[in-house]
Amino acid sequence: MTDAPPSTILLLSSDLATSSKVAGAAARQGAKLEVALDAAALVEKAATLLPKLVILDLSTPRTDVAAVVREFTAKIPIRPAIIAFGPHVHEGLLAAARTAGCDRVLSRGQFHAQVDELLSAVT
Repeated sequence: MTDAPPSTILLLSSDLATSSKVAGAAARQGAKLEVALDAAALVEKAATLLPKLVILDLSTPRTDVAAVVREFTAKIPIRPAIIAFGPHVHEGLLAAARTAGCDRVLSRGQFHAQVDELLSAVT
């Protein structure tokens, strides 16, 4: 009997602290984390990696969440779960993520407090 390959999680974030925290949570879940520093890299990686989960850091510069979700879901045969998070004071960004169809939209604090639970639900 062979083990199934690890689930892939794709993170859009240019913040090293966030990447490190998510990497630790992914490792605890036995998942593989790939980080994209910008929206173009996310779309490219999503098409080749077929992630089970995509996490969008809405604080990533030049990120139009609606365009990103539309582009990468068009290139992936099976739509992954999508979690978006951003500063609680940026209500417009959080609302845009909900409108774009993200499965979960959280404040940065909520995301960081729940990262292990969120990843365990999809890996």
